[in-house]
Amino acid sequence: MTHRPLNTLVLGVIVILLLASCNSTNEGSNVDESLTVTEAKNVAQVMERELAAFVPQDLVAYTDQRSAGVLLRCSTQGTYQWTGSTTVRIVAGKRVDAAAMTSDIVAAYDGRGTLAASVERTSDGEPRAHIVGPAGAGYLVSEDPDRTGVRIASFSPCFHLPADMSPGDTY
Repeated sequence: MTHRPLNTLVLGVIVILLLASCNSTNEGSNVDESLTVTEAKNVAQVMERELAAFVPQDLVAYTDQRSAGVLLRCSTQGTYQWTGSTTVRIVAGKRVDAAAMTSDIVAAYDGRGTLAASVERTSDGEPRAHIVGPAGAGYLVSEDPDRTGVRIASFSPCFHLPADMSPGDTY
């Protein structure tokens, strides 16, 4: 029962960190003009699945990719990014090697095309992979504080939201 407040706190910290890292766009100049909401969501979810594949299959109990996300503002110019998450639940009694996993992720993505990746530390000192992509895209991969899973948070490239769509809707 005490996991819910901890999970809420961890999610809140992740959102704050990602908002701070994603707020580097220059009022709309860092936007993928070609993306729609659906395409931006697809970009983020494809990357979530790629990153989930770094968890050794013999440790995976199940993977839960959220089917819907919300939009975060990239600028005051009507640009947004789709946000989502995937959780890879680890088999009971086992634990992922977070240091090896994050190192493998960084090695695979740093310098790949327009991506940059680094290992950071979570608030509890554990490693976290942080990948930054074009047009404000960002991804964080870390072990849950309770060590029962791996969380992947995604922020799509920034895109223009059509006037007939509401940023308050769930996509």
